[in-house]
Amino acid sequence: MKKIIYGLAIIAGFSSCQETEELTSKLYSAQDAEHFTISGRVDKRDSSLVMISPASKIAFKNTQDDTLSVFSKVDDPKQHAFWALAINGEYKGKKRVEGDTINELKIPVSKNDTLIELYKATEASTGNLIFSGIKAKEIAEAPKKPDLKIEFIGNSITSGFGNDNKEFPCGEGSWFDAHNAYYSYATIASNRLDADFVLSSISGWGMYRNWNVTGPTVPDVYDNLYLSTDSTKTYTAKDFNPELISINLGTNDLSDGDGQHERLAFSVDDYVGAYIEFVQHLLDTRDNPKIAILDSPMISGEKEEILHRSLDSVASYFETKGKKIHIFDFEPIPETGCGAHPSIEEDKMMADQITPFYEKILVAEE
Repeated sequence: MKKIIYGLAIIAGFSSCQETEELTSKLYSAQDAEHFTISGRVDKRDSSLVMISPASKIAFKNTQDDTLSVFSKVDDPKQHAFWALAINGEYKGKKRVEGDTINELKIPVSKNDTLIELYKATEASTGNLIFSGIKAKEIAEAPKKPDLKIEFIGNSITSGFGNDNKEFPCGEGSWFDAHNAYYSYATIASNRLDADFVLSSISGWGMYRNWNVTGPTVPDVYDNLYLSTDSTKTYTAKDFNPELISINLGTNDLSDGDGQHERLAFSVDDYVGAYIEFVQHLLDTRDNPKIAILDSPMISGEKEEILHRSLDSVASYFETKGKKIHIFDFEPIPETGCGAHPSIEEDKMMADQITPFYEKILVAEE
């Protein structure tokens, strides 16, 4: 009898410990600025956060051996999105979020797994990713944002379209399943430079026309928070005021189209005119940022020559106004991602090329 009573006492004690451990977990609301650092184009909705732009990010500090619960969803019951998870700066894979009811993503961590980052792997045009909060034993004070701010304005290349084709083969699942904005050249370069960053990029869109239709274009929606024609919420320097703006638009303007919509020959005048107008708008609405304009690793031959001449024309115009525009030409890279886009390894190659360029610009006096 004594052995039975003693055994029951042990079981009761163990059960009590489990209950105590469960009670130590706490729900941290998505809008808890004390514990979460947020980057990218983001909106508040009730007590949640809407992650809009590619690689928009939540960062926080864990302190315990724990299994974290991340609560999130998308807007559409038939849609899905992906988080890209990094722990202590090491990539841990993409995590799928399905439908418009709350998903619980469990992340086992040790007390040595101190920095947890969740990046939106997909982009604005593929739908919103809604972050509702995290259940954890203890989250420390939010990580400090870097002082350096960089904005990347671009298309599918900047968004990380089709680069994750080893884990998500091209042509299988949804068209954006192989997106991974965590491995965009822009995200990689930003993390190497220890910069706070925003990707204002839309796959298939261009400077004065898109890959198959005339618009709306990236400049048409840039001032709208959701990177869409919805202008009810704006995006201004109050949201993000970068020291450097890097623009990579031109691949889609030079596209031959889809064979279904009427496609006129590429107009250098229209492209250069739209480019100058957009850069001037950025200079007028931001605090005199440095401007970098990039060519495309996805075009070659005559089109590449046209693009280079056009970018030179943009830079020459602003030179007459006393503003230096920095031009970068990518060295050729393989394009083994989906749709002849860069793969993850090729995005890393692009980042290898362009990071020193950004470093040089950032220290230059203008």
